[in-house]
Amino acid sequence: MSQNFRLDKIGYINRDKKISFKFNGKKYFGYEGDTLASALLANGIHLVGRSYKYHRPRGFIGAGVDEPNAKVQLYNGDETEPNAVATEVELVEGLVAKSQNCWPSVSFDVGAINNLFNKFLPAGFYYKTFMWPKNFWYKIYEPIIRKAAGLGVASLKPDPDRYEHKYEYCDVLVAGSGPSGLASALAAAKNGARVILAEDKPRFGGSLLSDEVTIGNKKGKDWADETIIKLKSMSNVIVKNRSQVFGYYDHNMMVMFERTKDHIQNPNQFMPRQRLWYIRAKEVIVSTGSIERPLVFGNNDRPGIMLASAAKEYIKVYGVLVGKKPIIFTNNDSAYDVAIEFKKNGIDPLVVDTRINSESSVVKEAKNLNINIKFSHGVVNSKGYLRVNSATIGKLNSDKSGYESLENVSCDCICVSGNWTPTVHLASQSGNKLKFDQKINAFIPSQSRQNENTIGSANGSFTLKKSLDEGFNKGYELSNKITGKNVKSTTPTSNEKIYSQHDKFWCMPLPKNKHYKRCVDFQNDVYVS
Repeated sequence: MSQNFRLDKIGYINRDKKISFKFNGKKYFGYEGDTLASALLANGIHLVGRSYKYHRPRGFIGAGVDEPNAKVQLYNGDETEPNAVATEVELVEGLVAKSQNCWPSVSFDVGAINNLFNKFLPAGFYYKTFMWPKNFWYKIYEPIIRKAAGLGVASLKPDPDRYEHKYEYCDVLVAGSGPSGLASALAAAKNGARVILAEDKPRFGGSLLSDEVTIGNKKGKDWADETIIKLKSMSNVIVKNRSQVFGYYDHNMMVMFERTKDHIQNPNQFMPRQRLWYIRAKEVIVSTGSIERPLVFGNNDRPGIMLASAAKEYIKVYGVLVGKKPIIFTNNDSAYDVAIEFKKNGIDPLVVDTRINSESSVVKEAKNLNINIKFSHGVVNSKGYLRVNSATIGKLNSDKSGYESLENVSCDCICVSGNWTPTVHLASQSGNKLKFDQKINAFIPSQSRQNENTIGSANGSFTLKKSLDEGFNKGYELSNKITGKNVKSTTPTSNEKIYSQHDKFWCMPLPKNKHYKRCVDFQNDVYVS
């Protein structure tokens, strides 16, 4: 099948190497550098699975580790692996994947009958429903529940792969290679500290891969690439991609998971598939970024509805349009970036903004491009079963408790943004006592119990300038306590778009006499009551 949603000459994929793969028995093509998710989207595939409880159709929400829906079963001959995240599975020749939690197929799933009886299946219903009659448990209830439980199928054969453990020590461990992570790693390394830089994704740079910014008169990505080259050339630095720091234990013991084999076409037979690192660090810098929040509205879990930041990443990194009739639904300025990207690539988006107005530079840019913007509006409901095909939008009344008018708009995707939440998982694991920041409406790290330091957007600093300042200053400060060399790096100049305040409004009201499902937990089928 042709890649009808692939853009020409955009992205960081290798178009000289075409790769074939199979999904649900059909053959598709992508390119080297694609993930399974980006390759499927390039072929117009949004439906990838069914929800856990009600078996509602599910599509892609994110573009990375935050993806809740796209859990697939991978096959390699007689070997199989369940619950692989499609947004993190790198494309290799001959990859075979199938949807999970559906029968006989993802497009026609018998289990969807659960959705018809959802009123009888509230949270925790099984604690009361299967108590009587008592003798039904072992012969009827338990076999049915066991068959329905879980996602995917575990392999019954021995695992043929090799796995390694590695122990390492360093002065400064930096988790995350966005602007603040790169800045802190560079500052610490130049000051003589032994540094480990860990990045979960194959590419370094974080937000610099998709944001239109400059650092030191260079494009953000070019600055990131040059910084990585510098760090790799230094003998006191270990640089690792495809490596996720997932555990923060006592005495600054960190655990990191490295993917070493699955992305290689013809790996050496003795190459380990994965490596588990145990790292003892004198200081830890957490620069894990932030996660975009979804917005809650009627049937907001249909395939084709995803985060605006994910849509932008698919465009900028993989050269993939997630749709050709997009609606951008937002309560803040950052979503306007993806609207602008759509417009630059010949697609006319509709922006639906819950705010009365915004005079920020990015909104003015969108207006100058003649992008259609509807302020004081919200998406009320989405329509379409296996993929969204239209949306009902409404003009919000003054107190946002209802709508003055409603209209139906045709679309093939809805990109949503409810602002940003700092990724505080590692900080919390370290024992950091979080505090709630009223300005950004999210928790941020507050009181460290170990030698843990959170910077950048993981600390609620959402501007590039502030992220770079925190990175260079913290990298120098921590390394100087250890080395005492007093080699301080200068923070380069930067240029970025300035965003205005977001609207503290996330859950859209229902029209009178309507009872649409509004999802708040995509993975576990939890909805607004």
